[in-house]
Amino acid sequence: MAEAAKKGYQQILWLFGEEELVTEVGTMNMFTFWTNEQGEKELITAPLTDGTILPGVTRDSILQICRDWGEFKVSEKNYSMPQLVEALKSGRVIECFGCGTAAVVAPIKLIGYKGVDFEVPLDPSRPGHPAGALTQRIWDTIYNIQTGITEHPWSIVV
Repeated sequence: MAEAAKKGYQQILWLFGEEELVTEVGTMNMFTFWTNEQGEKELITAPLTDGTILPGVTRDSILQICRDWGEFKVSEKNYSMPQLVEALKSGRVIECFGCGTAAVVAPIKLIGYKGVDFEVPLDPSRPGHPAGALTQRIWDTIYNIQTGITEHPWSIVV
């Protein structure tokens, strides 16, 4: 982490194995919202299959909320850093974020890989806004459920 901080990065994106599978960013689950190779909008995060990915309530909540919206494909499957770089280069990445209990969601605006910095889009309709539209929507949705603003079976106002 110290080496990454010296280069100006705030977190480390953990890659797994020779395939350089995208796993977690710091201690948060990594999510990518992109147009996949089949032309579908997809929210993707690594699966929980082998024990290397941190399971969590926030991760599960995001997956369920997005599936309930039914607006795009939601996948728990492996994807590699080379696939992510190719998608960034070709303009197919819409946004990326990490999620975890303390942060709920944390937008990612830059990824350094093999000496090259790749800018990750945020919200082009809101220049200067620190989060992408989906990241902000997820944060707002979870916050509103947690605080009782939105009635939901996950939250009981006392």
